[in-house]
Amino acid sequence: MVPVIGNTLYSSNSHVLIQGLKASAAIIKCPLKKLEKSVPIFVRQTINILKETGGTESEVAQTALKCLATIVRDKSNAEVKEKDLVYLLELLSPDLEEPGRQASVFAMLRAIVARKFIVPEIYDLMERVSEVMVTNQSPQVQELCRSVLLQFLLDYPQGKGRLRTTMSFLAKNTAYTYGSGRISVLELLSAIVTKFEESLIGEYADLLFVTLVMVIANDDSTKSREMAAEIIKRLFLRLDADHRRLLVSHLRSWASQSTNSQLTRVAAQVYGIILDALQTDATIYLSNTIEDLNKNIVRSAEQLTNEEDDQMDVDSQWQVAYHILSVLGKAISIFPDVATQPQKLSWTAVVAHLLFPHAWVRMAAARLLGQLFSMLPVAAQPPEGYPASSPLVELDLKEIAEKHSMQLKSPHLNSILGLQIVKNLFYIGKCFCAAKGPNPKPTENAEDESDGEEDLADGESEHEEGDGDNPLAWLFSKLSYQIRSAYIARRNRSASNVSDLCVNMDGSYCLRAGRKIGTSNPLPSFASLR
Repeated sequence: MVPVIGNTLYSSNSHVLIQGLKASAAIIKCPLKKLEKSVPIFVRQTINILKETGGTESEVAQTALKCLATIVRDKSNAEVKEKDLVYLLELLSPDLEEPGRQASVFAMLRAIVARKFIVPEIYDLMERVSEVMVTNQSPQVQELCRSVLLQFLLDYPQGKGRLRTTMSFLAKNTAYTYGSGRISVLELLSAIVTKFEESLIGEYADLLFVTLVMVIANDDSTKSREMAAEIIKRLFLRLDADHRRLLVSHLRSWASQSTNSQLTRVAAQVYGIILDALQTDATIYLSNTIEDLNKNIVRSAEQLTNEEDDQMDVDSQWQVAYHILSVLGKAISIFPDVATQPQKLSWTAVVAHLLFPHAWVRMAAARLLGQLFSMLPVAAQPPEGYPASSPLVELDLKEIAEKHSMQLKSPHLNSILGLQIVKNLFYIGKCFCAAKGPNPKPTENAEDESDGEEDLADGESEHEEGDGDNPLAWLFSKLSYQIRSAYIARRNRSASNVSDLCVNMDGSYCLRAGRKIGTSNPLPSFASLR
């Protein structure tokens, strides 16, 4: 059977050639004794068929490429002469971006790379493959390119200059115009970080790190930023202590740039990524991390104090504050001592962000305080309550409660933030309960709810003065008046909506605001109702 199939490869009839090539690719996987001697003949004749066709457009040429790829990949004794290999590479290059011929081209290319055939032309072709990986918009083609290119980088000898050129090319194209190209590059970088030797990863750690940080800082695609963060995690897990220390020094430098909010923000983000990756192994960087984050959150609090709300650039500042508070929350989750040790963290700066003009910052600050409260036992405020080393010594729980109460009035309050505020107020209320203060003097409250919110506000201020010595009574009074004010405001809005609709004497109806609804369908008269 083997000689019969081999003879069909010499036919001049295209239909016979196609069937013979398909049969050759199928039989090559069978364990036949005569097949070992016939493999070189199959290879040589298939290459001759390609040369005779003069291109890859015909069905015969496409079938021949697929057949040759199968033989070269599956048979170790299938050798290709250097001149024939150069010819094949030149034949494949123009078809890398031809959708109808890409399947056979990449099948042949994978087979050549898998067998590690080396000629200078293959390096040139891989540069073309790198470009196609970025510029082609087809996910399937990009995947084929990444697969071939990764195998080439792992198995072929790469000089330092050539490998650095490749890595620089990938770094540059993380900022490619189209998102699909950027994601394709990040996919390959992820595979490189995972599969390269640690010595090579260390050599290019600085380039990779800065590149990925720039993606996090500048890329407008959420997927790209998330991929870059995951690659940074893998990168840190592959590096030794010296290289890690070098990269953290970059973060410290960026975090100190008080005039550049973007650098400060991305430094905080990457600190969080490192904590996620290393967990408890991040102990050696913890002191510097907390120091940098604390300086920036204090600076943010000072800006809140010094600037008016209408003058503040909220769009640029909220991200810095939000990411710092979020990373501090991660640090406290992994290292609880950060929250309870004195001089570690400025909790007054955290409290200052409870009324920041952005909901996410408020949420992060409230959560951070919630973490602190969960670690401390309930006790009255100083001097009889907390020990001198407690972080609550520097805080005024009444101020925190008041800011939480103000948050509850916000029209942008959501259920998650509301729940966190209630948890924090519950803890503060228990601390107030532990305080020994005189019972409040009874005060007269307005009985008539129709007096409106102004009367409630006056009553609230009077009650606050009366409850000054009893913080728990003050808290209950404040919250109860807020609830009543909200209820009355909602009831008044409902009543206003109903009273807007009135009925005219002629049976038509209109809005009191003066806009007529219509008279084409008047209400029925009393006579007709009888």
